[in-house]
Amino acid sequence: MKPLYWIAPPLLLLSFSSAYAQSNSACDANDPLVIISATDDGLFEETHGPENTIDGDFDPDSRWSNESQGSPKDLVLDLGASQTVKAVQIAWHKGNSRKSTFSMSASNDGSEYQTIVATRQSGGTTLEFETYELTPVQAQFIKITASGNESNDWNSVVEVSVSGCGVPVEKPATPIVTERKGQGVNGLKLDATPGENFDLTGWYVTTPADDDGDGKADSVYENELEAGWTDPRYFYTDPATGGMVFRSTPAGAKTSKNTKYTRTELRGMLRRGDYTIETRLPGGVPNKNNWVFSSAPMNAQAQSGGVNGKLNATLAVNQVTRLGKAYQVGRVIIGQIHAKDDEPIRLYYRKLPKNKFGSIYYAHEPAQGKEQWIEIIGSRSDRAPNPDDGIALDERFSYQIEVKGEEHAGLVKPMLHVKIIRDDGSEIVADPFDMSESGFSIENEFMFFKAGAYSQNNSSPIPETDFDKVTFYALDYSHDAPPEGVNVTAVQAATEPAAIQAEAAPAVAGIIFEDTFTDGDRSNGADENDTAWWTTTNSSAIESGADYLGLVSGGSGRGIRTTFAPQMLADGQTLSASFTFTTPDSVGSDRDSALRVGLYDKLGREALEGDLSASSKKPNTNYDGLPGYMIDFDINLANPDDANIDIRKHKDDTHGRLLGTTKGYKRLGGGGSAYSFQPNTTYTGMMSITKTAAGLTISGMLSSDGNTLSEFSHVDEGSDTNNFGMLAFHVNSKTFGSSKKPGEPDNGIDFSNIKLEVTE
Repeated sequence: MKPLYWIAPPLLLLSFSSAYAQSNSACDANDPLVIISATDDGLFEETHGPENTIDGDFDPDSRWSNESQGSPKDLVLDLGASQTVKAVQIAWHKGNSRKSTFSMSASNDGSEYQTIVATRQSGGTTLEFETYELTPVQAQFIKITASGNESNDWNSVVEVSVSGCGVPVEKPATPIVTERKGQGVNGLKLDATPGENFDLTGWYVTTPADDDGDGKADSVYENELEAGWTDPRYFYTDPATGGMVFRSTPAGAKTSKNTKYTRTELRGMLRRGDYTIETRLPGGVPNKNNWVFSSAPMNAQAQSGGVNGKLNATLAVNQVTRLGKAYQVGRVIIGQIHAKDDEPIRLYYRKLPKNKFGSIYYAHEPAQGKEQWIEIIGSRSDRAPNPDDGIALDERFSYQIEVKGEEHAGLVKPMLHVKIIRDDGSEIVADPFDMSESGFSIENEFMFFKAGAYSQNNSSPIPETDFDKVTFYALDYSHDAPPEGVNVTAVQAATEPAAIQAEAAPAVAGIIFEDTFTDGDRSNGADENDTAWWTTTNSSAIESGADYLGLVSGGSGRGIRTTFAPQMLADGQTLSASFTFTTPDSVGSDRDSALRVGLYDKLGREALEGDLSASSKKPNTNYDGLPGYMIDFDINLANPDDANIDIRKHKDDTHGRLLGTTKGYKRLGGGGSAYSFQPNTTYTGMMSITKTAAGLTISGMLSSDGNTLSEFSHVDEGSDTNNFGMLAFHVNSKTFGSSKKPGEPDNGIDFSNIKLEVTE
């Protein structure tokens, strides 16, 4: 077999003659092909640009020179059209005294390349062309990948030529010249402003300055930043590297009265200088300037400027505070995802004065629940030992923060991914973090990225000189496009007090669902009578197994729910929910109205089609004002004769909880026979709503072993509520069981059957 390439005896080509202005289209030929451009990454040495390699001049000063700085350099030759390439000729600078390391690849589209010459060295014996013959290949682009020479890391080529045959191509009248980048890190220009070195049209900056005297930190917006705004105190170009410097002094102004710390920090702006788009809308409604998770309702995604997100940064921390309170010293936030009120991630760098290296960790602040801390490199402790694998001051490194939606059991989980990339290319990757229960996958939430130096020390005794300084060498973010063609009326309805009810089809007699949990899963499975179950409080509310669905409530009030196609009852029709469950080993006592069941109009709110946490400390507006009714059962009252079934109507309230409180309900009535709950006993309950000419009749019933224990009904006269699409359950704390952890015994009730049907 013919070898892939071979080195021919040195040939000398003094110049391109006019005969070579067009390539030979007869493919039995092997003539010089026109090269319309030679380009590189723009980091070439001063006057030694890549266009010099195709000017026909063999003077050593007319060469391409580009130094490898940890990675190879590419010289890309464009032939103007797909040609049959049979050979490449290269005249190496100082080619008679040293060998250069290189490889070659070919492409038809300039994107996908195939190797045509594996990594090797030049001959090291001639200043003239060295010819590398190839097995003929179709290509428009030839890439020479150079990796330095025997003496140093410079890649220098005096002249190149490509031989073969193909279609005619005109040689440009003037050469195509690669724009030369600056001589700073990553090609940054030393004499440019941050807005000239970086694309800042998608950011605004806040600094500790208060030049307008309003008592708050000053901000400068996208268009002014892009036009070259800079501040030598806080935000400027590093004259040695071209990096974008963020300096934050604890003595400066803060963004608000509630903020403890100062910052010089960029805030992502998806509107990119279109000031007709508000920075944010009241109430936390997404808009085109902010982004959302792909686990958010579809209409919230449609209103946003992007879905999911990735933030990439290359930086060095140059200085951190050394004095002040032990828990504050040496820490600075270098990147964030900020939500409406909370922060899905705050990425910290921290170096203690006694340590040589610094640590990297992050905090996850959910909309509901406790803040969590994740250590990536070293420890966040105030007394942390020196992390041997830590990052030193002035050491360049990169971070990547990404949110992706991952489907699990029919639900989209928002997953947070964080990794640190060292300057040598090694990666430290944090475990993926599941944000399903963090409360961000709702209609009235939005996100934006932040990057810079957010000081976390306000106790230094010399705040002007004991400060934080961070320099960025690369910074960008990206998002998926929001969905198109989605009706966003539901988003607007959910944020208004008088939400518009979603249209419901007239109810038809029959079973809507009957879940027996035989699939051992809480999702809507293949069974046509199955339904999906979601949490109304937190992620620990549900556990599932073969033939049961557990409502885990032991030591904590917990709730679950499901949704179904909205039902509009005709006169004489009844919507009934029956549920069979077994109590655990222990049952609480004197628990008034502790087992609750509700049927509601979901008002078209897509956020209700998934896990949606709420608590007294973290209410959720998606539960406000849902028309509907609750029945509740007392659990083993001190006076058993007082136990009854209460019926309540949901008010247009703003408590932000569904069944976790009775404050948002009007009690319509209560009654029925006295009853009690025993441990390890199976019960069946029922809630039904019947439409009559007088209004709605709401009924509750409890039975065990085929015997009715109690039942009660009440007529809500003249009720205009007649659109039901959600069923929910809630159990108060200390009612059923002693444990509030899934997978443990005595932790709540287990449902074996839940059925919803319409009867006439």
